[in-house]
Amino acid sequence: MKSIGHEGLNNLLAAYDDKSAQAVATFGFSRGPGHEVLLFQGRTNGKIVPARGPAFFGWDPIFEYKGQTYAEMDKVEKNKISHRFKALEKLREWIEGGMKE
Repeated sequence: MKSIGHEGLNNLLAAYDDKSAQAVATFGFSRGPGHEVLLFQGRTNGKIVPARGPAFFGWDPIFEYKGQTYAEMDKVEKNKISHRFKALEKLREWIEGGMKE
């Protein structure tokens, strides 16, 4: 993204009809040295669109979920559906469930 920018990514995708995308976040947790790392993954399906909204954070202006780019959403709304939230929610549920492997 840094070298080609939002417009560059859209230019690369121009030849393709399918602009679907998936935002993925993965968090790892380990009890310490010698313990397995457990992974908690969140995914949000969307599509790549021409930039809309403020360009404050990475690819937020070009990732659209249900008609709005991440950049167009207010922070509370975005955080409810984001891939990071979903991954952290899985981690939270695991911790609250007694951290059973």
